[in-house]
Amino acid sequence: MFCVCVCVCVLSHRVLQEVNSMQENLEVEKTCRETVEALATKLNRQNRSLKRKSMMYLAHLGSDVLAKINLDDDEVDDQQEEESGTCSSTHCHTIISELRGKLELAQEEKKCLAIDLEEAKDQHRKTREELLREKHDNTVLIAETLQQKKLLGKYNRVSKYAVEEYEALQADLELEKDLRAEAEKFAQEMLVEQKKMKRQSKVLLQTMSPSEALQCALKEITSLTHKLETQRLEHQQQVGNYFLHPLLQHISLCILLCVFVVEELQKKLQQVSNPVPAPPPPPPPPPPPPPPPPSAPTNPLSSNLQNQQNAPKDIRQQAVAEMMERIKRGIQLRPVGQTSNRAKSPQVQHAHAHTHTILGKKNVHGEQPDVLTTTKCSSFHHSERNLVLTSIPTSII
Repeated sequence: MFCVCVCVCVLSHRVLQEVNSMQENLEVEKTCRETVEALATKLNRQNRSLKRKSMMYLAHLGSDVLAKINLDDDEVDDQQEEESGTCSSTHCHTIISELRGKLELAQEEKKCLAIDLEEAKDQHRKTREELLREKHDNTVLIAETLQQKKLLGKYNRVSKYAVEEYEALQADLELEKDLRAEAEKFAQEMLVEQKKMKRQSKVLLQTMSPSEALQCALKEITSLTHKLETQRLEHQQQVGNYFLHPLLQHISLCILLCVFVVEELQKKLQQVSNPVPAPPPPPPPPPPPPPPPPSAPTNPLSSNLQNQQNAPKDIRQQAVAEMMERIKRGIQLRPVGQTSNRAKSPQVQHAHAHTHTILGKKNVHGEQPDVLTTTKCSSFHHSERNLVLTSIPTSII
């Protein structure tokens, strides 16, 4: 661009110089013409004075001499010279021819310079259009870089949320492993306690006299121990399924969430000119389930285990239904810690209330809780509370 401007300035300067030289040549030609005209008028005057003098001299000559002299030719020549107004001197003719040659050369140079000036103007216009085009391309590139920066920022935020979810899942997995180990330990303690109860029942059968009440009690104890053993095995199996299946389900749901988030962000980036309205807020979490109805007074442990088996299934079903509704309506990420703290209290209160109702039933029926029953209830309450706490992250997404 700078080179083009310099070329245009040089050409314009040369054109001005040529125009000035042409003007000077015209001035010189004008002055020469004026001097030639002045000389021509002076010569005409001299010729007239000479004619008058010659006429005066001719008056003294004879008539035969006058007849020989043709004055008309001289007058015609004078008139032609006066009409043409040109000088017959060689110097004036050479000056005029030189000036005409210079004028022709100046006109040719002027034409060449005019052609060069037009070419320079065309080149200047083309370079200006190219400069405007490059400016437009630069603005488009700047806009694209800004969009790419925004997209990278969104991807960074989504990746941070995904890392937080992964860390929370890893922490939940570690917690569930610890709880599973505690549950297995609790099952072993329950087996030891059951064996102790069997030995005590055998000792009582050997020491005391048999009676109908004692036999009924023994039958009830044996049935209770059998049910307790079966429920313990079922509980152990369900604990393993309960720890692994919700974790896999939660991981798959998180993967679906990430996929839907990436698709949603891509759609938003493609529709930047027409922004999509924000999705509606998610529905409030479902209320906690009502406390179970009071079970039969004969078997509180079996009812407690059955309630414990049914509760996580309901929570998982509610979580899956809520997740599907949120996927259909639209995805909105939120931190995990706040929701887990909100949803933790009602289930823990429900577990405390359930254990207190079981203990209250035993006291109402007049049973004296010995050391064995108190340890069983406390350990069972501890495991139930841990199970409730582990079921919270799988139910909240």
